[in-house]
Amino acid sequence: MIKNHDFNSLYELLDFFTCESICEEYLTLTRWGDSPECPYCQNNRVNTLKGRTKRYKCYGCRKQFSVKVGTIFHNSKLPLRKWFIAIHASCCTPKGISSHQLARDLDISQEAAWFMLHRIRETFVQSEHKFRKRRVEIDETLFGGLEKNKHKDKKTPNNQGRSTKTKAGILGIIERGENKQVYAIHVPRLDGNTIIPIIESKVAKGSVVYTDEYRPYRRLRANFIHRFVNHSQKRYVIGDAHTNGIENFWSLLKKNLTGTYHSISKYHLQRYINEVTFKYNNKTDRFSTVLKKAMDVRIEYKQLIKGK
Repeated sequence: MIKNHDFNSLYELLDFFTCESICEEYLTLTRWGDSPECPYCQNNRVNTLKGRTKRYKCYGCRKQFSVKVGTIFHNSKLPLRKWFIAIHASCCTPKGISSHQLARDLDISQEAAWFMLHRIRETFVQSEHKFRKRRVEIDETLFGGLEKNKHKDKKTPNNQGRSTKTKAGILGIIERGENKQVYAIHVPRLDGNTIIPIIESKVAKGSVVYTDEYRPYRRLRANFIHRFVNHSQKRYVIGDAHTNGIENFWSLLKKNLTGTYHSISKYHLQRYINEVTFKYNNKTDRFSTVLKKAMDVRIEYKQLIKGK
């Protein structure tokens, strides 16, 4: 009998999933265990139908379905074996994989690979739980929109500092200690009215928060113990006050965004951020974690291109 486990390498994955029937059986076990359930009416009175592909019939709503219905694999004509390779490449490699590279690896079109990767990224949605470890670092960064190589006549006026006219603002919160978790979100602006409510919703009151000298952070003193360092004066560590943890995450994030994907629209930026935070927060069992989340996620192509 097939049992759920994780795969440490692509070779191990391909050695295990040698045919489509094994992939289907593994997906069935991940989704339902030994008791298949109708994805339309949640009735467990179902029967397995005979045929080349494994399908079921519900005795409640009388509908037929496969294990792919209602998942990221819904209506996909690509074999599950190619899907599993894409999941492994997306979540188990340090810098992810571009749609062009995945298209070459799977012998599919670039458009199909792009759609496939975005469906997988839908499983990377970050947790809404609050940070409870009581010691967190908070910082913000900007992505894209470089002005230095533009001609003087083409530069955007008043676009210095934390302006988001041509750049994308990202707010990050990271725990200190073992098994630390990170939360990062694309924000339209980096002003206090935007970022302070997000921090208050994610960090438990009374926590010690470490930031830089950015003025809006002073409002955190009302609900938190606020300690900060002054980067403008080149003071990066004062006692236990520093933001080195979140700065290291920014380095990792930007290596992924610029090193692998090169060009990312603001409309899709959060999905790419989610991918990096997922890999940071989940050091092991990534493949099995994504496969479990894939059972309740579905996105249509028209939703992905809506922002164009």
